[in-house]
Amino acid sequence: MKYIYARVSTKAQSLQSQLQLQEHYPDAELVSEKVSGMKSVDERTEFSKLNDKLTTGDSVIVYDLSRLGRNTSDLLSLVEDWKQRGVGLVVHNLGGQTMDTQTATGYLMFTVLAAVGQMQRDIQQEKARAGMAIAVAEGKMKGGRPHKTKQIDHALKLIKENGLTKQEAAKAAGIGVATIYRALKSEN
Repeated sequence: MKYIYARVSTKAQSLQSQLQLQEHYPDAELVSEKVSGMKSVDERTEFSKLNDKLTTGDSVIVYDLSRLGRNTSDLLSLVEDWKQRGVGLVVHNLGGQTMDTQTATGYLMFTVLAAVGQMQRDIQQEKARAGMAIAVAEGKMKGGRPHKTKQIDHALKLIKENGLTKQEAAKAAGIGVATIYRALKSEN
């Protein structure tokens, strides 16, 4: 069986270019989700479901390798697992070429591209840190705790000191009830 895996990082992004893979692989089943590529493949609900049902002879088709992720070790581990299970990976958008990890050349290309993806991610993180350092130095960014942390603290205070229910405190603080449960769980 062939599966197309399409992923975007944010709800503002579109899956449209990735969905065009259906024209090239009309018999493939589409699996799509909106989740950050920074999350490991195990933390992606739809991908995890797909990975669990893959069997010998199956192939996963992605538009671009970054759709699977940008962490080299995670990608290498994933594809090595698939190789052991007889599952292939086809990367469609490589300058008009495709790459199939079930061939020696395809696997070599995959390992190089996985390392390049990791490098791009690392460069993005370096740029973000450098930009924040400049903003702090120029007084444009004060630093401190993230806004949501303050909301969580406020909600927990409402629960403990004012006796509000978790639902009431969540509504008053402008956060979800699940966020309060996670905060309470992490306190224990």
